[in-house]
Amino acid sequence: MLTIQHKETANNGVFEAWQGETQVGKMTYQRPQPEQMMIDHTLVFEGFEGQGIARQLVLAAVDLARANGRKIVPICSYAHKFLTRTEEYKDVLTKI
Repeated sequence: MLTIQHKETANNGVFEAWQGETQVGKMTYQRPQPEQMMIDHTLVFEGFEGQGIARQLVLAAVDLARANGRKIVPICSYAHKFLTRTEEYKDVLTKI
């Protein structure tokens, strides 16, 4: 079972993906403004690709953004592709 953990400071944050006690991926973001999240890197560790882990990391960011009135700037190519392919996430997207 996949578990997503979130850690945040005033200026940045990270979502970590875990399967049991093994970290299998992470996604980092910067917060240049309190209401903005710039997703800059999404990484799924070797051997865990193709399991939807990156998707779950991005969706965790979407949930956080919606719950806290934030907008996402998807700098990371995966996050950008995922968030812009449908209208479903339009409410949380913004540009720099």
